[in-house]
Amino acid sequence: MDPRCKRLTELSAQSQQLYRQLAERFLLRACEARGLSEAICFGDYVFLAAVGESPEGCATMSKIARLLNINPSTATRQVNRLLFAGMVTKSVAPDDDRRYEIRVTAAGRELLTAMEEALYAAVQSAFQSVTDEELNTVYNYLEKYNGSLTRQLDEE
Repeated sequence: MDPRCKRLTELSAQSQQLYRQLAERFLLRACEARGLSEAICFGDYVFLAAVGESPEGCATMSKIARLLNINPSTATRQVNRLLFAGMVTKSVAPDDDRRYEIRVTAAGRELLTAMEEALYAAVQSAFQSVTDEELNTVYNYLEKYNGSLTRQLDEE
C-alpha cells in the first residue's frame, strides 16, 4: 500500500472518530439541557437525523433500516426509545396498515437543530487558525477525493 494512502486512511479514521466523540458529548449535553431522564444514544441520534432528513417529512421504519444498514428489530427498538423521549411519532401509514410512518416531533427538531449548531461551531472553531489558502487546499483535495470515490461507485 502506498504510504501516503495509508497515512491518509489513518488520519481520516482518526478525524471520524474524534468527530463522533464530539457529537456524543454534544448529544449528552443537549439531552441534559432538555431534561431527558435517559440520554439518547448516538445510534438513536443518527436514526433521528435520518428521519429528519427524509424528503417526505416522514419515513417508514423499513426505509430507514435499509438506509442505515440495520435490521428491522434494531429500528423498532430505536423508534421505541425515541417515542419514549418524545422525539418522534409513529402512526399507521394511510395507504398500508402494515407499515408505520415515523415523523420527527418539535422536540426532535429542536434537538437536531441544537446538534447541527454545536457541530458546526466545533468545525468552525477547528478552522479558525487555518488560512484561506490552506482551507482552499483542503476544499480542492476533498472535492477531488469525493469525485474519485463517486466515479468508483458509478462504475460498480
